[in-house]
Amino acid sequence: MNKPTNLFTNDCVSSSRIIYTPSRFARTSLMYLQETGKLKAIRPHVSSRQNLQSYLLLLITEGSGWIEYEDRHYELKTGDLALIDCKRGYSQSSSEELWAARWCHWNSVNMPAVYNKIRERGLKPVFHPEDNGFYVEILKELYETANGNSYVRDALINEILTRMVTELLKETVYEEEKPAGVSAEAEKIDVGEIKAYIDTHYAAPISLVFLADCFYFNKHYLARAFKDAYGMSVGVYIQIVRIGKAKELLRFSSMNMEQISYECGFCGDANYFSRVFKKVEGCSPSEFRKNWMGGKHVKE
Repeated sequence: MNKPTNLFTNDCVSSSRIIYTPSRFARTSLMYLQETGKLKAIRPHVSSRQNLQSYLLLLITEGSGWIEYEDRHYELKTGDLALIDCKRGYSQSSSEELWAARWCHWNSVNMPAVYNKIRERGLKPVFHPEDNGFYVEILKELYETANGNSYVRDALINEILTRMVTELLKETVYEEEKPAGVSAEAEKIDVGEIKAYIDTHYAAPISLVFLADCFYFNKHYLARAFKDAYGMSVGVYIQIVRIGKAKELLRFSSMNMEQISYECGFCGDANYFSRVFKKVEGCSPSEFRKNWMGGKHVKE
């Protein structure tokens, strides 16, 4: 059983933690827990890790300290979070204002890509979340679940970790300065209106520059505002809408590939349409149609 243990026998830290052993199924198919717990520093101390196949979420609940990560020095205060890829190595230290913290180490086969996406979207290794209470409660829930006896405990832990990672993705904000010349009006940009325009005009030539001119916004700020709101670039969203419409026509119409490419914004270029479709869906439009039509014949 995975039960709480007090692992520190020195006079630096008082802690209660669970070192968790997930099943083989969890390791290969789910987000899985490695360790979770809470601690209180008794005196200032330093600890270091490197080459761990793990991701760390550390929440400071009292006091302050520092983390060294990726050759940078970050200060952490009460309410701050650190999100660390432990394979890259880090060290952490409590200040004279002794800290208390909750944390979890976890991993999954997809976490490297997820972590990179979180960083690409602008989240720093140390940040102050808008809703600190969410992370307090989810780390408590994770601890209690790991300490429980449910026969579906790995699945429950996967669900909790998924909620946690989803919230981390929502935290991704762009902290760099806005481009020069962005007006106060641009700060009120309604990207929902732009999304709605794409949803209804996907068959026409659309680009970021076109949309910026059409809606009278700086193209750089428009690009960032759209990505902040929907988690993807304008160009990727246009492609998703076009491919979605193409899938509908492939399944529920008898149009040939050239006609579908016209209808979905690929300018009647069936070859280009086919290349883009295969890149997104992993199969050609013809293969998609055949698979979903259940053997019904549609003239190409």
